[in-house]
Amino acid sequence: MSGIGGSSYEYHIRCLAMSLANQSIDRGCRVVVMNHRGTSKTPLTSGKLYDARDTSDFRDIIQGLKQSYPRAPLVGVGFSMGANLLTRYLGEQGNKSPLAAGIAICCPFDVHALAVAVHRKSLFNEQVFHPTLTSAFKRMTTRNYDVLKASSIGYDMDAIMNVKSLSEFDSLTHAKTYNYKDCWGYYRDSSSVEYVGSIKTPYLAINTLDDPVSVAKTIPMQHFKANPYTALALLEHGGHLGLFTGMTPEIWYLNPVAEFINGALTSRHLI
Repeated sequence: MSGIGGSSYEYHIRCLAMSLANQSIDRGCRVVVMNHRGTSKTPLTSGKLYDARDTSDFRDIIQGLKQSYPRAPLVGVGFSMGANLLTRYLGEQGNKSPLAAGIAICCPFDVHALAVAVHRKSLFNEQVFHPTLTSAFKRMTTRNYDVLKASSIGYDMDAIMNVKSLSEFDSLTHAKTYNYKDCWGYYRDSSSVEYVGSIKTPYLAINTLDDPVSVAKTIPMQHFKANPYTALALLEHGGHLGLFTGMTPEIWYLNPVAEFINGALTSRHLI
């Protein structure tokens, strides 16, 4: 599951999918990538957008996979905001989770802290982060203009097309969808930090100390220490999803993720 605005086209997702498909886990893995609403040029069929709070789409996908492949063990991997959704889902499900394992990579456990960090004045935020995201959101809005305009949610389409930051877009869309005054209340309720303690599925989180998005000080260390189902790999460097190694850079976590999945499935006698 990708992060904000990401999709199955992302380099790190394609690399992990290829790695898992070729691993010697039983006869290899069959990989399914969840494309969030409106991403990967997928047309919207309703006014509901992808967001960081609602796990219902992911639940529907898991239910559909269980129905289609009832004997197959399922494992979830989430990146960035997708990792936040996966963490929330596993905490919501508790010991009823249909997943055999979960891996969260660069999870922003505190979405409110993430939003504060990316709205600080800096060259990266003002020249890279917000222009890149807002341009992507505007393109998505343009492609689905008629569907969004006709939605009963009552979007202000002119204002959405003129946003200059993530907070402006979220205040006009997600906050409005869930009846928040503005995006900041929506951010507070979207966090997964309080769900880590409720996870009852083997769960690995991979984060870095220098991540400007998934702020290290907001990682719920106490929940990881208290919950035997969870493990945290905290790396000194890597930024946000920049976990590369070697003279010819390769993604570092490909083998550790496969090893964790293999161990989780073996311990449950699923392979």
